[in-house]
Amino acid sequence: MNMPTSPSAERLYGIQGLRGFAVLLVFSVHLYEVERRFTHGPRVFDAWIHGANSGLDIFLVVSGFVLTYLAFGHFQSVEYRRSYVYARFTRVYPVYLLYTLPLVPVYLMAPQLFNASAGHEVDLLRTLLLLPDEQLPLIPVAWTLHHEIYFYLVLFALLFFREELLPRAIAAWFVITVLLAVWCWHVPREQQGAFEKVLVNPINFNFVFGMVVAWLVRQGARRHGWACLLGGIAWIVVGYAAYYSATGDDWLDVFSEVYIFGIPAALITYGVVALERQHQVVFARPLVWVGDAAYSIYLTHTMSIVLAGRVWREIGTGGWPAHLLFLAGAIAFGLLVGKLAYEFIEKPLLKVLRRYDPARRARPQPAGT
Repeated sequence: MNMPTSPSAERLYGIQGLRGFAVLLVFSVHLYEVERRFTHGPRVFDAWIHGANSGLDIFLVVSGFVLTYLAFGHFQSVEYRRSYVYARFTRVYPVYLLYTLPLVPVYLMAPQLFNASAGHEVDLLRTLLLLPDEQLPLIPVAWTLHHEIYFYLVLFALLFFREELLPRAIAAWFVITVLLAVWCWHVPREQQGAFEKVLVNPINFNFVFGMVVAWLVRQGARRHGWACLLGGIAWIVVGYAAYYSATGDDWLDVFSEVYIFGIPAALITYGVVALERQHQVVFARPLVWVGDAAYSIYLTHTMSIVLAGRVWREIGTGGWPAHLLFLAGAIAFGLLVGKLAYEFIEKPLLKVLRRYDPARRARPQPAGT
C-alpha cells in the first residue's frame, strides 16, 4: 500500500487493527467478571486476566498518537482549531449520550443493576453531561472518557504554538504530569475531588507517550518495528507476571501501570506504525473491522455481556460444553451489539454531524453544487 504524503489523508490500518486488539483485551477482563458472577461451575478465566487491562493503556496511547499525528501541518491554524473542537465534541459526546439515555429509565426503576461497588449510587446529571464524578457513570467504562477530554484540552492548547515547539511542549506536559502524579502519591485517593482524580491519575502518561510516538513517526522514524512490537508485548507479559508473582495482586497500582503497561503500549504502537509504513505489514488485519467499531463496542460491551450473563444464570447448565458455548455466545453477542450500534447509530450520526464541520463549511463549494 502506498502511503500518502499528507498524514491527515493517511489511514493506518494497523492502528485500527491495534484498536481492535485493545478492545478485545478490555472485553476479556469484563467477560471474566461475568463468568465469575453468573456462570455455573467451570471457568476459563482467572484473576491473571487482569493483565489484559493493558488494552486500556494501548487505547490511550493510540489516542495520543493519532490526534497528534493528524495535527502536524496545522499548528497555529485558526480553522483547524475550530474543526478540532467540533470534531472532538461530536466524535465523543453525541454517541455517548445516545447510548446513555436508554439506561436512565432502567436506573430509575432498578438502581440495583448499577454501580454495586458504590451502593448503587449514580449522579445522573454528571453522567448525562459526562462530567467527572465520585461514582462511576451509568456506562461504567465511560470514566476513561474524562481522561480523553482532558487530553483533548491539552492538545487544543498546544495548537496555538508553532509546530517546531512541540517537543518542548511535550516535555513540559510530561513534567507537569510527573508533578501531578507526585501529588497523587501523597494525597489519599479518598481525599481527592472528582476533577482532581482526572488530573493527577498517572494513566495520563499514556497520552504523553502517544504524542512522543507521533513526533518520532513524523520525523521519519520507521526502523526496528518488529523489535518494538514484539518487545512491547513481551514487556507486558513478563512485567505483569513478575508483578503478580511478587505482590500477589492481580490489579496493578496506578504507578506500576505506567511502566508495566504504558511504556510497552507506546513501543507496540510505534512498532505497528513502523511496520506498516516501511514493510506494508498490517497488524491484526482481521481485527480492523473491530477497530473501526471500537468506540461503540467499548461503550456497549459491558451491558451486552452482563445481560447475556443474567440470562445464562437463569437458563444455563453446568459442564464444559455448555460453559464454552456461553462464552462464545457472549463474545459474539457483545461484538454484534457493538457492531450494529456502530453501523446504525454511530456511523450515520457522525456522517450527519460532519456536514456542519466548520472546516468543511468554510471551503468554497464547486459551481453547481
